[in-house]
Amino acid sequence: MAADESHPDGPIIGIDLGTTNSLIAICDERGPRVLTGPDESALLPSVVRFEDDGVQVGESARAGAIAHARRTVTSAKRLLGRSAEECNHSGEHFPYTVVEGPRGLAAIELEGRVVTPQEVAAHVLGALRDRAERLLGTRITRAVITVPAYFDDAQRTATRDAGRMAGLDVVRMINEPTAAALAYGLGQNADSERTVVVYDLGGGTFDVSVLRLSPPEEGADDALVEVLATAGNTRLGGDDFDQMLIERIMTEAGVQPDTWSRLAPEARQALRSCAERVKIELTEEEQATISLETDDPNLPGTIMVTITRSDFEAMIAPRLTQTVEACAHVLSDAGITSDEIDRVVMVGGSTRIPSVQGVVRDFFKCEPYTALDPDEVVALGAAVQASILDGTRGDLLLLDVIPLSLGIETVGGAVAKLLTRNSSIPARASERFSTSVDGQTAVAIHVLQGERELVADCRSLARFDLRNIPPMPAGIPKIEVEFIVDADGVLAVHAVEARSGRRASVQVVPSYGLTAEEVELIEQDSFTHARSDMHAHRIIDLRVNAALDAKWISEALARVRPDLDPEYVASIDALLEEIHGYIERAAREPEAVDADAFHECKERLDRESVRLHEAAIAASLREDA
Repeated sequence: MAADESHPDGPIIGIDLGTTNSLIAICDERGPRVLTGPDESALLPSVVRFEDDGVQVGESARAGAIAHARRTVTSAKRLLGRSAEECNHSGEHFPYTVVEGPRGLAAIELEGRVVTPQEVAAHVLGALRDRAERLLGTRITRAVITVPAYFDDAQRTATRDAGRMAGLDVVRMINEPTAAALAYGLGQNADSERTVVVYDLGGGTFDVSVLRLSPPEEGADDALVEVLATAGNTRLGGDDFDQMLIERIMTEAGVQPDTWSRLAPEARQALRSCAERVKIELTEEEQATISLETDDPNLPGTIMVTITRSDFEAMIAPRLTQTVEACAHVLSDAGITSDEIDRVVMVGGSTRIPSVQGVVRDFFKCEPYTALDPDEVVALGAAVQASILDGTRGDLLLLDVIPLSLGIETVGGAVAKLLTRNSSIPARASERFSTSVDGQTAVAIHVLQGERELVADCRSLARFDLRNIPPMPAGIPKIEVEFIVDADGVLAVHAVEARSGRRASVQVVPSYGLTAEEVELIEQDSFTHARSDMHAHRIIDLRVNAALDAKWISEALARVRPDLDPEYVASIDALLEEIHGYIERAAREPEAVDADAFHECKERLDRESVRLHEAAIAASLREDA
């Protein structure tokens, strides 16, 4: 986005000041987008190390958190606006010492130095501001900052103070669930009111809110967002799951959890880092192993513990039950039932945990929205709000029709389009596919957008795996892929293997990051390359299908060759040699292959092999008898 010429202080940016990670985003004609750091990550760890000659913020501070545990602060958001007494008697375990600061509020003692949570947050906000100024090439002094819906006045005041200390004018603070709804554009295309639940489980806090979204009034761009009810817990989040894992690790190592207070800061931070890594691994894997060397006299020299996903899910189940109870409470407060909910939006990194998504799905009896990165969705919504306040927001690509075709990658690098451009939404389409290798137990599904025929020329939207398919010969599994685009433009892709019932799915928002002009250019590009693209796609399909046919025919021929007329066998062998020649040339130089001749050769092989397949079936029947 170009610098804002109309305001000397540049554009207003959106900030999600998080317990574990923080983000900064901006909204322009492409829609909202997060701004990344030098490592191309949008996440800035909310970690600050105080040194004699300055501070380290973000990844460098987190990477050195164990070695510099006595100077490093994590999860400071959990202290904002809270009293020292409250923090020290809440049952939470911080790797640093919480002391009483100004006005009795919590502060942090670091090797004789006392810092406030506002100071820590200010350093994080300052690092985000510097990132935006570097990437946008303009001065940044104004921000919209999000806060948990359950934050009280003291916590909100502390957040605003942190912004002021970072040199930012906090022009608006908005609740995180409201930001999430703005990020999805919920209500933009609706012609009637919708009721949306935002389930936000982050690193340090949990809240659930019920929102009523009313369509934009005539002449207005944005839906009216009204918070009907909110509930939550400012001391429930991923940090608590980490603490459960820490206690499990200590117990498995033969150490009582109450030993925590006697551990050196370095040992505390090492245990916390291990627990966080295990939690992340168990989101994707069935088990994770901790291997930790320590010289703390209160711990064994070597700790080796394996934790399974089922163990972890059992650990956190009581806390997830608390979130479900909060969901029931907030529905009651709003005076509605779960049947009246139109959407459930997932926010916060902890919602990646499969059992979290499971309890939400079971309670609300619907598939929750996960199309946007749960770590990024709040920052994106803050950027939308910022652009509204700034008056610089361009028209977003709101979907009435699908602007570009949607499909998946097939073997050989071609694209099978399930929904074509300009299809009205909501829209639904499905197609059946199979495996290409014998014994294949997993299928990688690559979701694509664009008008070209090859994967290399289309926009990648998402990837996911359909796993644990029973091993079968190539071409036997029946994998049904279904695309569903709802009225808000969110694409859900579901894959199921019919015989085993194995399922997998993903959600994406295909309109994000594209302007109307870019959509038009993509369409024009497809017209320019239409002839060559269609030839390439046809050759890929012929090569893949012919290879599978040749495999089946060769296996059948090997089985019944002695039972067949030698002249017939010779004709099949000749056709197989010819088709293999086409397959090899198609892989080596596809543009030089005559597609019609290739197709005609494949058709001749298919016709000629009918007699062969009949002989193979007869042989099987004799063997079974």
